[in-house]
Amino acid sequence: MNAALREQLKEELAQRGFTDCTGPHGTLSFDDGFLDSIDILELLDAMVVRREKVFRSQGVVGADAARESFEDTVLVVDAIKTVLDRLLFK
Repeated sequence: MNAALREQLKEELAQRGFTDCTGPHGTLSFDDGFLDSIDILELLDAMVVRREKVFRSQGVVGADAARESFEDTVLVVDAIKTVLDRLLFK
């Protein structure tokens, strides 16, 4: 992901309660090196897959842990969608 996209995504994540690219529940964390190495659409795909896996993992990790991970993941998906909407429809 290029630097401009990375900064837009970090801004959107911060608006959703992420601190230093770490989710409000602490279940997800991104550093600049990771964000620079991945395409934004690849990240979106990974987060959608994660969201679905977490949704089904309550019996394994417990309801609270699954809920927290699901909520952090949904915030990332929403942030990415906002960045993409801005790019596509400006």
